[in-house]
Amino acid sequence: MIITVTLNPSLDLNVYVDKLKKNQNNRTKNMKYDIGGKATHVSLVLSALGIENIATGIMGGNNGKRLVKMMEDRGVDCDFVFQEGDETRVTYIIVQEEVEGTFMLTEPGFSIKTETFKKLKQKLREIVQKDDLIVISGGIPPGIDIGNYRCLLNLIEDVGGILVVDTSGECLLEAVKHKPYLIKPNEIELRELVGCELTDEKLYIKELKKLNNQGIEIVALSLGEKGSIISTKNKTLRIIPPNVVQVNDTGCGDIFLGGAVSMLYQGMNLVEAFRFATAIATSKVTKMGTSEFSLKETREYMKEVIIYDV
Repeated sequence: MIITVTLNPSLDLNVYVDKLKKNQNNRTKNMKYDIGGKATHVSLVLSALGIENIATGIMGGNNGKRLVKMMEDRGVDCDFVFQEGDETRVTYIIVQEEVEGTFMLTEPGFSIKTETFKKLKQKLREIVQKDDLIVISGGIPPGIDIGNYRCLLNLIEDVGGILVVDTSGECLLEAVKHKPYLIKPNEIELRELVGCELTDEKLYIKELKKLNNQGIEIVALSLGEKGSIISTKNKTLRIIPPNVVQVNDTGCGDIFLGGAVSMLYQGMNLVEAFRFATAIATSKVTKMGTSEFSLKETREYMKEVIIYDV
């Protein structure tokens, strides 16, 4: 079983405009709610592929109910803890016509109460079984500190779950101590983790190998539109994605992780797992929404993904 955990989910509001201009009234062309990341997107990929999984974490209010309904409509088995009297945050995604890249405005999220956190821990004790793959993605909301985060990681380890972590800052620093099966930092997150500037890919690879030697089986370094570097103790892959016109890049990293987890879980080798991950992220970046992707397009993009050993 795969269980995805999102501690601070969001309801995305995609706002489509011609082009933002300062000191002017920027009129919207369209607005659409969508499923926000992080681990929620991993569950979307898994469910689209027919892989059994449970999405859990902490939700609040009508926004949380709406988000769960949207996920369930796409086949995700949701089992979230709800905190009464609070609303799941909204993330505003500004998509400009004919301009690559997006602007993201993110609310911090509501403060998690002690009782809510206890309920989440109890839920994880109930649903996590030995050798389950547990994907914890995203940051921590107000009310949850690094000690609480450490407690969750310890809980999963004690049960015998296999950790996959996609986070940043002190949470990533803590996660590395627990030797997860896979982590997926981007360039900024890796620099923060190692505490120094990294000026070229050789230095990146050197640091990735250090993480492998610390007990992390797979480190997937995201380089954005430049692709990724995938490192294990015995192998390093450089991956170049297909060249496409980007429409909405928000959520690509989460869909990428979902693609990788889904293939690795099914026993695919490293090359094919990350070929699929890169292709499905490529499909996602061409879509208007933050959680949209096409499995049909993914199969076509897989033919265009370039992978070589370094």
